[in-house]
Amino acid sequence: MSIICKSVKVAHILGVVLISSLCFYNLSVKSAAAEDGALTLVQDSNSNNNDEDDGVITIEDSDGQERDENIEIFEPTSEWKTVKKGQKIPPGLHVRMDLQTGEKQAKLMEVEGTQNKMEQWDAGENIGIINTEKKRYTRDELKAALKEFKYKDETPVSKEQKDEIKNNFRSYDELKKAMQDMNMAVKTEGEIVTELTAKLKGPYDDVESLKSLLVDIEYYLHQIDNAKLFADLGGLETMLKLMNNSNDDIRESVTHAIAAGLQSNAKVQVSALDIGVMQQLVRMLSVDPSQQVRKKALFALSTLVRQFPFAQKKFLQLGGLSALANMFIKSEEESLKIKIITLLTDLLLEYDFNQKQSTSSDPIQVERSIQYKDIQLRENMSTSGWCTLMASLLHSPSGHDSVEKVLHAMSALITTCKDEFTPTRPKLQALLTEYQHLAQEEVKDGHDDFYSSIYSTLRNLVNEIHRDDL
Repeated sequence: MSIICKSVKVAHILGVVLISSLCFYNLSVKSAAAEDGALTLVQDSNSNNNDEDDGVITIEDSDGQERDENIEIFEPTSEWKTVKKGQKIPPGLHVRMDLQTGEKQAKLMEVEGTQNKMEQWDAGENIGIINTEKKRYTRDELKAALKEFKYKDETPVSKEQKDEIKNNFRSYDELKKAMQDMNMAVKTEGEIVTELTAKLKGPYDDVESLKSLLVDIEYYLHQIDNAKLFADLGGLETMLKLMNNSNDDIRESVTHAIAAGLQSNAKVQVSALDIGVMQQLVRMLSVDPSQQVRKKALFALSTLVRQFPFAQKKFLQLGGLSALANMFIKSEEESLKIKIITLLTDLLLEYDFNQKQSTSSDPIQVERSIQYKDIQLRENMSTSGWCTLMASLLHSPSGHDSVEKVLHAMSALITTCKDEFTPTRPKLQALLTEYQHLAQEEVKDGHDDFYSSIYSTLRNLVNEIHRDDL
């Protein structure tokens, strides 16, 4: 009896297991049918987690089999058409999917004016849809077309427009003929200077034409080569004669033109010194009745003597320092007095610099140092009364720039003019206090240049005078 019961129990258990297996199988089949056609993303097994293969995936059906590349291509129409399982969908189509059934449908893109003008394109691995209405070119055809490409303005021009252009502009032939009629030719500056030099030798129609001619010459003489050519052609001799002209404007213009040619031009400086321009300038500084002419003479003198020790020695021999002192005393213009002492200060600094170069290895510089040593500019300035003149100017300057120039001049002469400068100590002390305050304010504002420099010069000058008194 017990054996029968055990057999019944075993049969019952087997029945339950069998029924459960059938139910599970039935559920699995239905689930597979519902998911038929879905896509599954599978990570590439060959990536080996390399960074270069990140994001690379393959597309498989849900049954784990990769799609067959040889499956037929979906052929679209202008109406919605169902895409069969595994069919390739060419790019450029409208595609829609039923999310419940997974069914896909596709049709041609609807673009205005292109209906029935699209066809399928298949070039091996590349497939797609193209517009048959648009002309296509090969790569070689495009390259050939670009080589022959030329711009051509095809904008139509009316007869009225053509007539207007002809009326407003002359043709090339007309312009060429007009140029020939005018005998127009491009001239070099050398040719122009040659013509101007010939005109300068006269005769002149009137004073105004001569003034205009001198202005033109002055313009070209700023160029070094033009000035050399002008001197070679004898232009300086003609100008020297015009410096004695009775007309003030002519004397002023010709002196200004000479100054332009002398500036930083050693050859012209030598030529001018040889023909007597220095004597004429010193005479004009002393006796010319026109203040404007004397100013131009001072300018011309400064261009002649700078960096030219022989001219400086000649200037001293002709009494040039006395002529400048006379001009300084007679002038009521502080600016003119400042220009005079600035010129003398520059000559003193030039002298000091070349004396320091006396031990140079350059034989030319050694020779220049010897020439400067013979000038003895400081001693000549002291005997000409310039120590007193500079000390008197300390009480009159109204601007900071003028004060700076006077102080530089006094500093350059302190070793020679200490006796004449001693009475100026009270004025120097007052200026020292004033510029000390200005320098402090300047430093507070983040600047330490102009006033601080003047204060430093003042302090050194006061210390030199005080040391000499001791």
